[in-house]
Amino acid sequence: MKIRILGDRVRLRLSQTEVERIGQGGSVSENTNFPNRIFSYRLVTHSGDPDIRAEYAHDAITISVNGKLATQWAQSDQVGLESASGSKLHILIEKDFQCLTDRSEDESDLFPNPNETC
Repeated sequence: MKIRILGDRVRLRLSQTEVERIGQGGSVSENTNFPNRIFSYRLVTHSGDPDIRAEYAHDAITISVNGKLATQWAQSDQVGLESASGSKLHILIEKDFQCLTDRSEDESDLFPNPNETC
């Protein structure tokens, strides 16, 4: 799982395995090890409203998505899920696609790119 933050926008991109795990009600997480602290971010499922929510506590971002919504998303061709408009924090959860140009990252578990060019 990758995270991108810009202002009040948080974007997560998940591999095929991670999407499958979330679709089955599981969770995924990553850590970044700084010299004196660990920053964590995770995606989990929940059973209530709103469909997507987030919290930040103890050097960790936790984004939570409704489990039924996550299952539908994981089993479809839908690329992403977005938090409801009107909230100051905008959250986007997406399936991560393979790049069309060579990269040094291992992309074997990413979704095939539906585009032919960048």
